[in-house]
Amino acid sequence: MRDLCPEIFRKRVVVEGLYGIDPPDAAFIEAFLLGLSRDLRMRPLTSVLVFSPDHHSELHHGIAGFLPWVESGCSLYTWSDKRFFSLEIFSCKDFDADGCACFAQTRFKAERLCCRML
Repeated sequence: MRDLCPEIFRKRVVVEGLYGIDPPDAAFIEAFLLGLSRDLRMRPLTSVLVFSPDHHSELHHGIAGFLPWVESGCSLYTWSDKRFFSLEIFSCKDFDADGCACFAQTRFKAERLCCRML
């Protein structure tokens, strides 16, 4: 995939874990994504979009959010019944993937965590 437009820097990271906090709410999602933006020195383009598929989905029960950045953006999904979260980051600017994992682990008090670059 890196063969297409190699002049465009791209970095994708997925951080997933099992959280040890109370199930997140909209305020947590917003604070998390804005805090991550500050931590990574990314510049938000809009406010955080927070949403929940609870009333529409039999597969996903939880709360989620998306924040577009000047440098690209990030999405955060939570599953309340599994105490699971998935953070997806895409950026055209380099950033510290281990720092993202540490940020998520601290905020979610993650019992288990997995971080991988795509």
